[in-house]
Amino acid sequence: MKPGRLMLHLLADAVVLGAVLGFPFLSGSRPDAISGATAVIDAPSGEFVVLLNRDALTEDAFWEKFFSGQEVDFCFEDITCQVPGNDAAALEMARSFQSRLSEHQMTIRQEDATLLLSKADHGKFEVLLLSKEFAAQSHAETAVSQGIIALTVGQEESP
Repeated sequence: MKPGRLMLHLLADAVVLGAVLGFPFLSGSRPDAISGATAVIDAPSGEFVVLLNRDALTEDAFWEKFFSGQEVDFCFEDITCQVPGNDAAALEMARSFQSRLSEHQMTIRQEDATLLLSKADHGKFEVLLLSKEFAAQSHAETAVSQGIIALTVGQEESP
């Protein structure tokens, strides 16, 4: 192949490659390169109870502010948020909280309600999230002790 023809071929390949890779990159939305956070999911309506185990959390003041809905800075602590397996509203709210954090900072685990309440009574958790109805029905707030605090988040639904 002649040198002029080789250069023309390489130039044509570079233009095609640039168009295939460049246009979608330039026109599409990209995630935040620093945090890798996804789009924030809207919180579901209703009230929720968040139990925070201060003894299991290093940055307990940060998490208290975070779950109260206040603006917070970055935190390096990863947490596990447990929700009852049969509390769909709590799972939706946990996913909303998770979407406000950087990627993989909060793991959500669904567990059997009886096992979860037993863990709450013995302080074997970091964060528990329950719908207000579920918490009232199961008396989950009785687990609040010296190292565990309860926060009520969300709004009551309007009739």
